[in-house]
Amino acid sequence: MGRSGNVGWGMSSYFGLPNRKKKLLTKEFLQTFKEELIKVFSENDKRNNRNIDYENETYYGFYGEVESTGGFYKALKNACEKYNLTKAIYQYAQKMPWYDSDIFDDDLVLQMVEKGVIKEKCDNDFIADYDESKYMKSKYKLVSHYKGYDVVKYGNWFDDDIKGLEDIYKDSEQELIWLIKL
Repeated sequence: MGRSGNVGWGMSSYFGLPNRKKKLLTKEFLQTFKEELIKVFSENDKRNNRNIDYENETYYGFYGEVESTGGFYKALKNACEKYNLTKAIYQYAQKMPWYDSDIFDDDLVLQMVEKGVIKEKCDNDFIADYDESKYMKSKYKLVSHYKGYDVVKYGNWFDDDIKGLEDIYKDSEQELIWLIKL
């Protein structure tokens, strides 16, 4: 479900929602966030002469699609202000590089699913039949040195683009080591 299964993948230094942050995402906060998302996107729809009912939308139908948008962050800021979580959640997300905040956004929405605020999917949601394990069989690890320690991240890569990952890390301070190279 979602992109969170690839946490730590590629250049990301984000390894999932820290427990201290997760505890702040109460069902009540997430319900308010959902209401703010509906409010923000409904206002936009009215300006564009559209009328969409977001109340029963799902992770795969709407909420997973609006992650990382201006409307998403406006709603997050509004919800955080109501719960005095601006510094702990909103500013935390704003300080991340885009590739980490994309994963954070997905983790946030998946918390809505986990806590029953929204459903993951319904019968008419379009979900592509994509099995990552069929295409990403090459495995690697990245080693970087931080304050005297080796920091190791593991990931999978597309079998038909080995050179692509090597090009990304050729001038990097991180060492790319192939565990399985197809």
